[in-house]
Amino acid sequence: MSPTHALPTQKGNPLSPFSWLKQASFNILCMGLVVGFIHSGIKNLSKGEKVLYYFLALFIWRYLRFCINIIGFWTYKAAPMPKSNANYYPGRDVTIVIPTVDPLGVDFHECLTSCARNGPRKIIIVTAGEDLYEKTLGAVAPVMDEFPLVNFLVTRTKIANKRQQVAHVIRYINTPITVLVDDHVFWNSHDLLKSMLAPFEDSQVGIVGTNKRVRRLEGLSVWRRFWNMLGCLYLDRHNFEIRATNAIDGGVFVISGRTVGIRTCILEDKQFQAGYLHEMFFFGLLGPLHPDDDNYIARYMVKNGWKIKIQYTKDAEIETTVGVGEPVHTKFLGQCRRWVRTTWRSNTTSLFTEGTVWATQPYCVYAVYLTSFTNFALFTDAALVYFFTQSSWYTDAAEPKYALAALLSWIIFTKTVKVFRYFSTYPQDIWLFPAYVLFAYFHSFIKLWALFTFWDHAWSGRNLAALTKGEKNDDGKELSPQGIYCDDDISDLDIGPSESPVPLKPMAPRGPQSSTIVKA
Repeated sequence: MSPTHALPTQKGNPLSPFSWLKQASFNILCMGLVVGFIHSGIKNLSKGEKVLYYFLALFIWRYLRFCINIIGFWTYKAAPMPKSNANYYPGRDVTIVIPTVDPLGVDFHECLTSCARNGPRKIIIVTAGEDLYEKTLGAVAPVMDEFPLVNFLVTRTKIANKRQQVAHVIRYINTPITVLVDDHVFWNSHDLLKSMLAPFEDSQVGIVGTNKRVRRLEGLSVWRRFWNMLGCLYLDRHNFEIRATNAIDGGVFVISGRTVGIRTCILEDKQFQAGYLHEMFFFGLLGPLHPDDDNYIARYMVKNGWKIKIQYTKDAEIETTVGVGEPVHTKFLGQCRRWVRTTWRSNTTSLFTEGTVWATQPYCVYAVYLTSFTNFALFTDAALVYFFTQSSWYTDAAEPKYALAALLSWIIFTKTVKVFRYFSTYPQDIWLFPAYVLFAYFHSFIKLWALFTFWDHAWSGRNLAALTKGEKNDDGKELSPQGIYCDDDISDLDIGPSESPVPLKPMAPRGPQSSTIVKA
């Protein structure tokens, strides 16, 4: 960053052990009082009828967060873009990092182009192995010609591992904000970076998430259309949850790595890097983890006192592809298993290993973490219907069938709220809604299987090990609009605050030299 550009103090606010104990104890006490109040109310309503008590308790446990989340969703406010005197500008303060193992894929060019249109200072593309490196250079070159004011750096690691790829390029970043982007993500707005930078005007905000959508493709067969729809609904449900909880107590269950802005000083922190590269789970007995990187980053922010902000605006909307890879059902179901295993691992870590959320995110403790352990739609909905039909509210009703219909209507209604945006935008897919509900119930078995196989942390969908078999090199080449050649042999550097040379020069570890490719 420019030496004349003074940034606000950037520092998290982690809790001391005593502060954590005091705040967590207070929150747990408040939770206990709320539970006691609800218990007393249910007891009075049920009048000693156990089955009615069970119905009411399960109903409130399942749907209290639904009602509160609706309030949170509609009271949410995005960070406004500063009208003047902003601390951060894309062309000066942002580096985009895109890890990829598919530079020739149909999505990569559109992803890279949409990022470049936002005018960042630098875009780093990090791949793995010599073969992919050469392919990536060829894929990036035409985009470099189209955007001569953006600096491009292409580098690679020895193996295909997203965590190692991101960690490898930290040494090349010399801007205060880093934006991590998956290689199959598309930015629809030219002002996405401006919108993402707005929350960073608060010096305690460490990470910013985006408004995510899955691209709905036209001209698909009914079979492929169904899976594409499931992918769209998956992210729509996530959007609803994270917007609501972030508005209530600042928490989220995860900040998606599809597009996320992070203060570079956090990435440079040795403590962050150690955990990021060597994250273990199940009491340190299993690991290191390769997936779950975005969950680790989110938990690190919470643990170290950084604020999390979801920038849910039209400008901050990104698109991605889910539910279209071949074979479509196998790949999507594999992704579902991986995502749910991540939930089991990360949520238990947040609650029982790290525990910071008990002090800082009391609502999320209930609405995100604890309820995730019981959120088996098939079993809970069946239990609700069973308890209700065995209770006096059903047997003593003047028209029991209408009472049951009211309960079933409520259950279906709650399944439409989070996905209303999709079906209102694409009403031609409404006839697939019953299939979505059936899949939601089937997902209970996926979640149960994921619990029994939580130890499996393979990155399903790609054979990453085969991509870089036998590769050794990990140097980098920079594509610079200034067209200046650089052949410096720079020894190993600590990953820390870097200088800001202009034109940008690559910093490589000891070994093979880096060079700048002159723009043709």
